[in-house]
Amino acid sequence: MRGLEILARSLSVATTGSPLGSPFKYENAWQYHPRSDRHSKIACWAIMLDLLNESPLLRQHAENGKIRFGINHEMTDFARSRKKNLDMVICRGSSAQPLAGAGTFSSLRDVYRIELNSADLKCLAKLPDIPLAKPSTVLVALEAKACMTEFGKARPRLYDELNSSHLTIHGDSASAIAAGFSMVNIADSFVSPLRNHWLIGTQPTAVSQHRQPHAAQSIVDKLMQLPRRSNSNTEGFDAFAIAVVRCPNDGSPVTLHDAPPAPQPGDVYNYAGFIGRLAHLYATQFSSI
Repeated sequence: MRGLEILARSLSVATTGSPLGSPFKYENAWQYHPRSDRHSKIACWAIMLDLLNESPLLRQHAENGKIRFGINHEMTDFARSRKKNLDMVICRGSSAQPLAGAGTFSSLRDVYRIELNSADLKCLAKLPDIPLAKPSTVLVALEAKACMTEFGKARPRLYDELNSSHLTIHGDSASAIAAGFSMVNIADSFVSPLRNHWLIGTQPTAVSQHRQPHAAQSIVDKLMQLPRRSNSNTEGFDAFAIAVVRCPNDGSPVTLHDAPPAPQPGDVYNYAGFIGRLAHLYATQFSSI
């Protein structure tokens, strides 16, 4: 599995603005910014890479031109009249929908500044590329969220945002696979873009202190309360993964934290098991498309 390493490596590189948005205030460069979607798009891209590598059927469908993918696709929960944009979807579709000049899965690397090493590039080169298109029928919907600081305030909001995601996905299409991913920060300190209202270096940096690992554990515990489903008659995510990272957001490298509270191998929230479950669900539900 390459996804989590790609995520950490890519977030280690600070950027001066959202990929398709305006520059950050005060000309600062940030590894993580709560008002940018770069972190979630990198996570979804990396998940897609691992899923393509893990699922022979998904690769076959890509090679045969049976699938496309979409970014920020709006889905509607018919029962609750609720709309929500999902980070990335695997879908049936025909009309091309390039994003900032990027028309395929592999070309999004440049849009989101995804950092690949030589082994990642070799892996990507062996996989079929997938066109970016306007979705018609959603097969898999991915939603990624992060909790990096102010854990007490973030905990209920994070739960509500993710809970509404699976409800919207299945409210739009009961047959779609709802996948969720959350990144949780275990760094002892964090430089928040929302607390530093000046050009970094021109005055003392405001640094938030975290009580770890308690803070990260509290978020992981809350995420584990999200409903999961094992059949189409219940509500919940079909697959969900939690990753724990160390990100002080101060320019130092972002690293993965593999020890608890990160889910361990065999845990239902472990990333490798998450990819394996997605591959199994895709093979089970969409073998006949």
